[in-house]
Amino acid sequence: MRSWGAFVLAMLGLAVLAGCTPSNIPKGPDKPYQVGGQPSSPALGSALPFGGTRYSNDSLADVFVRLTHDLEWGASRPHLVRYEVPISVGISGRAAGQYITFVDRFLAQLRTRTGIRIARNSGPHNLNIRFVPGNAFRTRVPQNSCLVAPGDLAWSTFQSSPSRYGTKAYESQRALRAMTVFIPDNAEPWLVRICLIEEIIQALGTANDLFGLGPSIFNDDGAHLWPTSLDYLMLRVLYSPELRTGMSRRQTRLRARQILDRLNPQGRDAIALPRIVQRRMKVWQEAILAAFERGATRTTRIKSARQAVTIARRQVPNSAYHCHALNTLARNARSTQNGAALRAANDGLRVCAAAHGASDIRVTILQLERATLLFEAGQATAAFAETRGLERALAAHAQEERLTALYALQAASLRAIQRSEDSFAARRKAAAWGAFALGRGHPDVRRWIAN
Repeated sequence: MRSWGAFVLAMLGLAVLAGCTPSNIPKGPDKPYQVGGQPSSPALGSALPFGGTRYSNDSLADVFVRLTHDLEWGASRPHLVRYEVPISVGISGRAAGQYITFVDRFLAQLRTRTGIRIARNSGPHNLNIRFVPGNAFRTRVPQNSCLVAPGDLAWSTFQSSPSRYGTKAYESQRALRAMTVFIPDNAEPWLVRICLIEEIIQALGTANDLFGLGPSIFNDDGAHLWPTSLDYLMLRVLYSPELRTGMSRRQTRLRARQILDRLNPQGRDAIALPRIVQRRMKVWQEAILAAFERGATRTTRIKSARQAVTIARRQVPNSAYHCHALNTLARNARSTQNGAALRAANDGLRVCAAAHGASDIRVTILQLERATLLFEAGQATAAFAETRGLERALAAHAQEERLTALYALQAASLRAIQRSEDSFAARRKAAAWGAFALGRGHPDVRRWIAN
């Protein structure tokens, strides 16, 4: 029987951004997981939306242009695109019924915080969320956990030519009349929810991800799983009446700057966002992507992560890029090179706090990583001590899959130091959050309920 420690490692290994980062998630069962009820937590979601917008409007306008005109694979769109009519959302497929309430709540948040006219209704729809056969999805587009594509597309149409209906369609897009989100129907519930959040937002016209953009869901490092204050501001700008479909990059930048002065007066004389130097970090980005490459050996992934750390340390020390590289090395070196992983986690805590601030979720994630490494090294008492205080932070950012890993780690650590009653209580929390994050029928959840 697998140990609780192995469960913790598996959970932390899953905690990677859906969508654009190469996916190491294996094929699942042939049917959707049944979603368990969400456990209660006094702090749940209390840090959302995270952060503020006290950054110079000049730097925010630059980011806005890169999010709306540039595409993450290096291409660009010459014209601004957005919906010019109310957005009617449809949701279909075997797993759809379990997520309707979640979608409705998220769409309500979007309406409230951005003013975008978006809602789920009976149709006709110009934004379709389609749950498609999961294993077929992963076979056809193994590099994605989920995706969004221009047009009102059937899955059969898209899978006949993913490039034609995906990247090429994005590059030639001149207007946004309909979009389709595809989600594998046998994905774990936590991943489905992340996919829904990210892909709905990208379907609205923000098609880029920027590794160096710290307080944002548009950062491809997968730390912030829910839109931040900066993200909602970007969407408010995109759907402001002063903008319209077809604007050139220069027109978009000029008009966005004016809109930001109206929407974000605190940004008129504020400090700039940290510079996003993605264009000169091409080799770094290639190394990071290789560190998550599906099918690559552990040795190859560790080598790639080390390369990313070296590049970041030399070119942009103590930056978002440096933080992400150290986090990636700590994750990949776990189990086989624990000493190196622990050193990377220790360095990462310092660098990530410098790059993003001590309250950023990345710091909490690395503390959980370090606690796991201590447990693996046989230091159960130290591992449990390291987890103290993490519960509230993870709950505040609604990081349900990492909450499951936290409780599982606490259960394992407490069992190892012979605190049986406390271990049992932590195991019950892990099982409850596991049913919500992984699904009631997930083999790990069944196994640990019985254990």
